[in-house]
Amino acid sequence: MSKLANLLFLSLFTTNVMASGALLSSQTEKDTDHDKVFDIYDSSPQQKVKTMSIEDLPIIQLSRISGNFNNKIEKGRYRIGDTVTLTGMGIDKIKDPVVVIYDNVRSYNVKQIELGNKGISFQLSVPQGKYKLFVYSNDKRTNDLYIEPFAADAPLIFGSTSVILTRGKEYTITGTGFDTDTKVLLGAKTITPLAVSNDSLSFKVPELSSEGYFQVRNKFAQSNSIRVFKYN
Repeated sequence: MSKLANLLFLSLFTTNVMASGALLSSQTEKDTDHDKVFDIYDSSPQQKVKTMSIEDLPIIQLSRISGNFNNKIEKGRYRIGDTVTLTGMGIDKIKDPVVVIYDNVRSYNVKQIELGNKGISFQLSVPQGKYKLFVYSNDKRTNDLYIEPFAADAPLIFGSTSVILTRGKEYTITGTGFDTDTKVLLGAKTITPLAVSNDSLSFKVPELSSEGYFQVRNKFAQSNSIRVFKYN
């Protein structure tokens, strides 16, 4: 096969993959009115989509993006590659939605989603960064949510964002992405766990602890931070 034929084949293959995928990038898709909704999904590609208002019925308002781990929703805990769920008011009334994720340079449209009683669920397959997100439906868009996913291999701590620790006692963390290299970071202290599995980790709280936050670190990245409300 000639070099030109190879290039033509690669071009056609790439186009087919992008067209059939759940997530399309603005680098390859046309957006005539520059409203972040690609023309292939936009019912009025020549006119910018309008934001839903309180006068629109049903009232639809996004409130949170959460990680969906085996159908258990963890508020605000999500990574690149995870299934995430959008929740809020009136989401179950949305018809044929498209999730739009964007920053100052890139836009992504997600069409392959699951719409259920818990909200809108889809796989978050974007490069790491800070984004905004809205849902497009019937020539209108919802409010924006800010999203900043953790790296794909980062550990995550589930549960409350604020806890009470007892000095000298064992404390157990639940989450995901823990491994045998995972350490607990309590302020400047690095603590080796007493026991660890993929979704659970326990460690002994040092006697002289007074740090205000802790997180964990595996061999790839660090987790979200948990506030220590007080020590006993």
